[in-house]
Amino acid sequence: MSDVDRSIRVRAFLEQWLSVLLIAAVVLAAVGGWWSYQVHASPEVERDSVTVGQWSESTAFDHSSVVINDSLVFEEGERVRNRPVYYVNLAEELDVTYAYAHTADEGSVDVTTDVRLVYRGVEGEDVLWQYAEPLASGSDEGVTADENHTVDATVDIDEVFANIDTIERQLGAAGTIEIRVVATSSVEGTLSGQSVSATYESAMPITVTQQTLRVLETETIDESSQQTDTIERVVEPSGLEAAGSVLVFVVGLVGTGGLLIARRRDLIGLSPDEGEILEIHQQEQEFSEWITRGTFPSEREYEATILVDDLEGLVDVAIDTNKRVIKDEQLGVSTVLDGDYVYVYVRPDSPAEDWLVNYADMTMDEFEQFEG
Repeated sequence: MSDVDRSIRVRAFLEQWLSVLLIAAVVLAAVGGWWSYQVHASPEVERDSVTVGQWSESTAFDHSSVVINDSLVFEEGERVRNRPVYYVNLAEELDVTYAYAHTADEGSVDVTTDVRLVYRGVEGEDVLWQYAEPLASGSDEGVTADENHTVDATVDIDEVFANIDTIERQLGAAGTIEIRVVATSSVEGTLSGQSVSATYESAMPITVTQQTLRVLETETIDESSQQTDTIERVVEPSGLEAAGSVLVFVVGLVGTGGLLIARRRDLIGLSPDEGEILEIHQQEQEFSEWITRGTFPSEREYEATILVDDLEGLVDVAIDTNKRVIKDEQLGVSTVLDGDYVYVYVRPDSPAEDWLVNYADMTMDEFEQFEG
C-alpha cells in the first residue's frame, strides 16, 4: 500500500497532458506522412553531368628551304626542314606550311585561313608601327578528324631584307624590327554534336641578320573541348529511411487514434477513489517528515478512536498534538496516537476499511462537538 498503482499514475498523466499529447501525435503523424511521401512517392533525383563528346583542335607550322648553293655542309638542291636557322647565302625562300586539325569522332567544320607576313617595330612592350603583306589563303569544307586543313606559303628572303631596308630608310632605325608569319583561321561547323564557331590566330616568329634567318618558338593553338549532357538518376531510399518514415507515420496515427478512443470510452479519467489515492500519495510525499511507518494496534487500548476524513487533516492533528503520523502500509491506515485517543485516517483502498470504520467510536466532527 506504500505506492500508487502504476496504471493510476499513467492515466493521471494522460488525463493532465491529453491535449498536448494529441497535438504531438497529430504532428508526428503529419511529419511521418510527409516524410513517407517524400521517400516513396517523390524520391530524390540526382543530376549528373556526363561527357558525351570530347575533342581537341590544334594548329601547327612546318617550314623548309631548298639549298641553292653547294657547300661542305649542304648540297645544292637539298631541302632542309624545320631547322632553327637557315643561312641566307644558301637559301632564297622559306617555305611554310600551316595546318589546322581536330580530333572529333563525328562532325566536320569549314575552315578558311589567311596567311600573312607581318613586320612591326617594337620598343620594349610598345608597338611603334606595323606592316603586313598577304602570303597565301585557302579554305576547305567538311574537314573531319581524318584530314587536315593546310595552307602553303612562301617567304622570299631577299624581299624580306628589301622591305626592312626600305622601312629603316623611311623611318630610321628606332626600335627593333620583328617578323612574324601569322595565320588566321575561321572555323565553322559541328563537332561531336556541338556547334563550333571560332577564330584562331597562330604565329611563327622570325629574326634575321645579314647571314641568317632564325625561326623562333611558334605560337600555336591546342584547344580541348567537350560536350556534356545531364542525366537524371532516381536515388533509392535507404532501408532506414523507408522503414523509419513509415514507422513515424504509423506511431503518430496509432497514438492519435488510441488517445481519441481512450478519451471517448473514458479509459483515461480516474474514479473518485483513484483520484483520492493519488492525492493521498502526493500528500504523503509532501508531509513525509511527519509520517512514520508502523502497525495499527490490534487491541483496544484507547478511550476512543476518531475517524479523520483525509490525510492532510490527520497531519494537522499531528502538528497540533506534536505527535507523529503512524502509517500502516499493510492495512492502508494512518494514525496519530494522543493519550487516550487514536486518530485514524483510512485509505479508500484499505482491505480493512469496513472493520476500521466499525472500530471507530466517532468521526472527527463528532469528536470536536463532544470536546466542545
